[in-house]
Amino acid sequence: MIRLDRLGVAAALVAGGACTAMKPAPHVADDDGRAAALRVRWSLVTSDRSSESSPQEFGGVATWAENVFTGSAGGRFVSVRALDGRVRWSRKLGAINARPTIAGDRLFVGTDDGELLAVSQDTGEVLWRYASRGAILRPPVVLDVRKQDAKVPDMVVVFSNEADQVIALDAVSGAFRWQYKAETPEEYTLRGHAGVAAAGELVFTGFANGTLVALRAQTGSVAWLTTLTADAEKFVDVDATPVLDGNSLYVTSSSGGVWALDQATGLVRWRTPLVASASARGDGGSGAVGGLAVDGERVYVAAADLGIFALDHEGNVLWRHGTKGAGEPATPQLAGDLLIYALTDAGLYIADKRTGSVLQYFDPGDGVSADPVVVDDRDLYVMSNRGVLYAFDLKTL
Repeated sequence: MIRLDRLGVAAALVAGGACTAMKPAPHVADDDGRAAALRVRWSLVTSDRSSESSPQEFGGVATWAENVFTGSAGGRFVSVRALDGRVRWSRKLGAINARPTIAGDRLFVGTDDGELLAVSQDTGEVLWRYASRGAILRPPVVLDVRKQDAKVPDMVVVFSNEADQVIALDAVSGAFRWQYKAETPEEYTLRGHAGVAAAGELVFTGFANGTLVALRAQTGSVAWLTTLTADAEKFVDVDATPVLDGNSLYVTSSSGGVWALDQATGLVRWRTPLVASASARGDGGSGAVGGLAVDGERVYVAAADLGIFALDHEGNVLWRHGTKGAGEPATPQLAGDLLIYALTDAGLYIADKRTGSVLQYFDPGDGVSADPVVVDDRDLYVMSNRGVLYAFDLKTL
């Protein structure tokens, strides 16, 4: 049952037998009288975890045409219709906590067992599988690495895993191409790993030892390597996927905060440690920093307990909204003038990206750990920790 409040927001619904609630934050309108609005389009139980204590789901979605694809820790991978959530096909592929990647008629799916699967979009049939040594928690990238004079595409799929490996495979056959392995610290490291980003002939990723590397996509050889540990000796992990913008590369490290690097050389342009009282760039300490998003004006960063930050492109903090006690953040997402972020213990937030003011809040029960996914600034998908996939209509009124 859906009840609409005075803002036209879905306020309560029952999905998969679990009652969930959407709570509007205090109404915040801009100069044009507009406010964000979420409307639940449908919900689907992918893995029933309603009876578990403090469950977590990290699986995101991929979309193509009218179809949505997602997996879950329960092992079920589904293709559903974006319009109404009707299941097209369902397969047991193993525990999945990574967003799939779509290329042509294939899906590339990483599992917690360290397997990368090539799956048919149409049927869910596994076309090939490759076993690596660590859980794959981030989506791979698919690249054409043909030489300049070649006429035939040479497609590879490149992925990273929790064993600090970067592996390239032939996207058609699954045949091994190359591998890069970072030195893994002997001491305790944080859970998770960075994904792979690509630009031109280079792929970029970070590791638990606090390094960020640029690899040549054709061969896996190192173009440059930069250390992002600052002055720390432990918990130096670079676990967030780098973000490319123009000729800059933005990345976070647990010990060093936010970094801007030159994409071609790896030289550091600036670093901003993140602290609860931060108002400007400095040399202070930092908390555990999550993912980030970038647009033409700002860099948006989520840090556990410290909050959500907006920085300008010189590294100066413009605003911060605290999130103490709300759990670890997922990677922020942008949609028009909206900033969308999720917190493990709290839920989903819709904020004004210019000020950070929260416009709306959605609590599905047990919070949200997975990265929200925005499509065309109008469709929003998010997996709850209870294993329920929600599809929202996202509007600016």
